[in-house]
Amino acid sequence: MLYEPAPDWIIPVDVSTVERDPTNNLVVQDTQIRIEDGRLWEYTDTVFRISSLQELGQVGTLTARWLPDKGDLIVHEIAILRDGETIDVIAQGERMDTLRRERMLEMQIIDGTLTATMSVPGLQVGDDLRMRYSVTNSDQALGREVQSQSLLWREPGKPADFARITASWAEDLPVRYQTGPERDIVTPELRDGHKWLSVMMPLPEAEDFPYDAPARYRVPSLLQLGTFKDWAEVSSVMAPYYKVDGALDELDDLKQRVDAIRNSGGSELEQAVAALELVQEDIRYLMNGLDGGNYLPQDVATTWEKKYGDCKAKTVILLAILAELGIAAEPVLASTNRGEFVPTSLPLPGAFNHVLVRATIAGQHYYLDGTSLGANIDVVGNVPPFYYTLAIRDGGAELEEIVQDLPRVAEMGIAFDMDASLGGDLPMLGTVTMTFLGPRAAQMNSNAEKVTDENKQSMGSGFRRLLGGEVNVLDVTIEQGDDDSEATVVVEAIFPPLIKYDGSVGEFAPQLPSGRFNFSPNRSKQAWRDLPARVNPPNTATGEFRITLPETEGEFEIKGEQEIDLIVARQQFRRNVTLEGRELVIVEQQTSLGGEVPAEEFRTERRKSAQLARSQVKVVAPKDMPRRWRFAEGADRSVLAPIDAALGRLIEEDTDETGPYLNRASFRFSTYDFAGALADLDSAIAIEATAGLFEQRSFIHENLLDFDSAAADLEEAYLLDPSHERAIALARMMTDAGKLEEARDLLAEVDGNEEVQRTLAYAMADVEAVGGNGAAGLELLADLLIDAPNNGDVLNSKCWYMGTWQVDLDDAISVCTKAVENSANTAMALDSRALAFLRNGMFDEALADADAALELNPDQTETLLLRGLILRARGEERGQADIASAIARSPALARQYRRWGFEL
Repeated sequence: MLYEPAPDWIIPVDVSTVERDPTNNLVVQDTQIRIEDGRLWEYTDTVFRISSLQELGQVGTLTARWLPDKGDLIVHEIAILRDGETIDVIAQGERMDTLRRERMLEMQIIDGTLTATMSVPGLQVGDDLRMRYSVTNSDQALGREVQSQSLLWREPGKPADFARITASWAEDLPVRYQTGPERDIVTPELRDGHKWLSVMMPLPEAEDFPYDAPARYRVPSLLQLGTFKDWAEVSSVMAPYYKVDGALDELDDLKQRVDAIRNSGGSELEQAVAALELVQEDIRYLMNGLDGGNYLPQDVATTWEKKYGDCKAKTVILLAILAELGIAAEPVLASTNRGEFVPTSLPLPGAFNHVLVRATIAGQHYYLDGTSLGANIDVVGNVPPFYYTLAIRDGGAELEEIVQDLPRVAEMGIAFDMDASLGGDLPMLGTVTMTFLGPRAAQMNSNAEKVTDENKQSMGSGFRRLLGGEVNVLDVTIEQGDDDSEATVVVEAIFPPLIKYDGSVGEFAPQLPSGRFNFSPNRSKQAWRDLPARVNPPNTATGEFRITLPETEGEFEIKGEQEIDLIVARQQFRRNVTLEGRELVIVEQQTSLGGEVPAEEFRTERRKSAQLARSQVKVVAPKDMPRRWRFAEGADRSVLAPIDAALGRLIEEDTDETGPYLNRASFRFSTYDFAGALADLDSAIAIEATAGLFEQRSFIHENLLDFDSAAADLEEAYLLDPSHERAIALARMMTDAGKLEEARDLLAEVDGNEEVQRTLAYAMADVEAVGGNGAAGLELLADLLIDAPNNGDVLNSKCWYMGTWQVDLDDAISVCTKAVENSANTAMALDSRALAFLRNGMFDEALADADAALELNPDQTETLLLRGLILRARGEERGQADIASAIARSPALARQYRRWGFEL
């Protein structure tokens, strides 16, 4: 580290002339670059405004970094600017401390950077703090060539009150420059035998482009400078460092390993994969940037001895091994995170951040990355998502686009194996099997012993997206294949019911990749009309559903295309659906072909996308498929034991949480095991006694015909959280128990919006009816219709009230018909009108409405009971079966309907 004045070519910034922005604490950010023969000089001038104690802590310690093997840190000035005076900290004898701080050691990177620091003494709030310094860089690997890249700020951002980048170089030095995305934003001028180029910031705001436009339209704003003539020169400059002639001499143990690969009898490709596996597994990753290590690779002998190396070292040793095996290969440069932008860059080594091997076997290219994991013969032909490479050759090379020539092999597959044999409306036991090949498999195998219960639940949440519902993970196991490049993850789980019902129609629509695909590029602006659409890099994934369906007399119907092989917007979709007996198998594969879609093809590809959407698979269940109701009617419950036991496993794993108990309670309640559901609610309330849980338990008590306990629980829920919903529910329970004055008093305390007032009126009407004044209750409902004569909910409530309490039955039919015409819930309105028809002795009309309501909602148990009453009134014995079935499903209904005068 040196302390010297700034060189004469520096154009200093007069801080006193800078127009200040009070919202900005960075006053000056000035960078000046001098390019010389083989050396880059970068001068930095920063001025910070200290306007608070927080900023005093943030910027009061100055830092500067440099690479000592490539150049110097030269400190020109550290000063405090206070009230027009300059306090020279360096002149006072203060010096910066030098530290070696490896900022990326956790990423296995030693970059060789030294850091100079100083906690500036005497700094106060209100001061400006100025630091001017230079860093020189002569890169050993680049020889006489120089490169520089600087970020250019754009509006609306404002990096500093004064922000500038200036570059200069001798007139006869062949420096290329560009500023992206505009190429003509600056022009150098000639002064004193040097070309000068200056950019003031922020630049104007960049032109807006849609997110799906190719990367060349979204180039970051950079000032790039370099002395490289072209990509061929970049390639040839690097070539000497990747020579491997004689690299294995005297490395007898490594040569023995190579001989073993050669003598294994494998094909040339198998030998290449074995060589790659050796480098990946026997040499750990460590990037050593010392002594030119950012571009100069470590020699083979050192790498083999130390058993570590970065991408350059691993590439060189892999090249040496492949050469010994007689396999044609060469090193290639790539960018792992900005590969799409490489063609828009000046020819600079800095356009890349990675190097790997490209082997040529049987006329095909194979990209072999020694820093990756899981070398695998099946996926070795898959190209990496780096877009472009530059081969390193003595004679130079040009940029090449990475092309997926071989068929892409899926590196991940997912298969769902689910047993829906108990019925489409019950939870399913099953497994999710994920198969991995290559790097992800190696990572999965290394983490096999680290899968926690929390990880398992996280995986379950991820499957929700694929299945459209909650998944409870029971267990996760990771099984390694023949080697660490193959892994299988098996997830044992409880899945939500297979079939989604809309009325009496049940369907299963698997969430396939094709169903989530939609080609709709945003070209809403005139300037975007001719822009192509970007396609994701080549990739392949496979999904499979294997489902055991319930045994039925009717047939499951498959809608949609059972077989497709379609390319839409450079995405290939292949599907095969088979149904043999009760085994349904759906397999779909999506492969991205990479590249881009030209604008002139958009219309065609949109049509194909719409065709793909119309081809989606749906499986329609027959109407005779077994439903959960059979367990209320005496069906053998032992078949449910595996699901109950699985839910019990979740409880055993987390006995202090209410969730697992509530899951099992919900399952038991839905299959009419009310006593079992009550036991689980008791356990949940013992853990966390909330108003919601007491309210749920109250409902279970009702179905167990324990109305006293139901009332007690509802009262407790109301005391814990006195919401208007709970007040009205409690008042209704009091009404059912004949406690009319208590119900009136409670309802009198309820207040709320218009909807609450309506619900309150419904409850008060029942109080009047039970008290013998049905006309008063009807008047309350009539008052609601004054301001909302066509409100379907109010009309239905009035219809239901007239039918249940037999008030003004002569007018009930017209009210009920209007309710059916205006109700959002048609099934409930039809149920109410069916009751009115029954009360009026119109049995055929009543039966028609009851059947229609059950068609819309087969789960409407009240309508099943009503249909039984209608059939019985018609003299049909089958009506008693409906009545018995409804009461078995909801035992509390019997008490209610008896109150309305029905004999059950």
